[in-house]
Amino acid sequence: MKIALALATVSLGLASLTFAADPPSGESLIQRSIDREGGVKSLGDAQNAVMTGTVEVVGRNLAGSFQMYQQGPKAYTVMELPGLGKIEEGFDGEVAWESNVLQGPRIKDGEEREAVKRASRISVLTDWKEFYKSAVTLGSEEVGGKPAWKVEMTPTSGTAEYFYFDRDSGLISKMTQTLPTAMGNIPVEMLLSDYRTVDGVQTPFLMTQAAMGQTMAIHIEKVTYRASIPAGRFDLPAEVKVLAAKSKVK
Repeated sequence: MKIALALATVSLGLASLTFAADPPSGESLIQRSIDREGGVKSLGDAQNAVMTGTVEVVGRNLAGSFQMYQQGPKAYTVMELPGLGKIEEGFDGEVAWESNVLQGPRIKDGEEREAVKRASRISVLTDWKEFYKSAVTLGSEEVGGKPAWKVEMTPTSGTAEYFYFDRDSGLISKMTQTLPTAMGNIPVEMLLSDYRTVDGVQTPFLMTQAAMGQTMAIHIEKVTYRASIPAGRFDLPAEVKVLAAKSKVK
């Protein structure tokens, strides 16, 4: 009995020390995620990427195709959904834009452009200090029933974003942010899961985004790093060029 009580006392002491210990710093969690994602070298070797798959609006029996191209700071995404047509977004390193059948083409300026610029990289974390002023660990929360460290990332321009790092894998399991859009500021939650190794890089094959009461799931079917990207893929469409020229005149 005395041994059992002694062990219980030791266990309680260890538990109190565990709860009292400071959580890992935001910077250390970012570095761990980079290492688990494949390391600086593997991520650096992945100079460009092409991802193809399907996209579905959950609960609405609506699904279509998805393609994403990334190269350095440049990015282009296109989705085609029956009844909604083609939805495009792009960033050529300078101009951020989007276009769809209902609203036509639009230039993204200010904080909205800065948000696109941050998200256009293949790895959002490797150059994080270029885009964020600080990374502060707020504590632990559950994501999909698993514990994760919640880190507040404060960008050089715009509102704070929150990255959740799975405590076991070290990889990003969720991101939340408030995105500035033409319709105002919109809270967005993105879940990242089904990580698989492609050319030494841990890549999420399922991305689920919740915003404005709707959930969109992107199922990746193929990922190619160091891919051959079609010439002119990141060039501005003609109608977007017109808008970009007009915005410069202003």
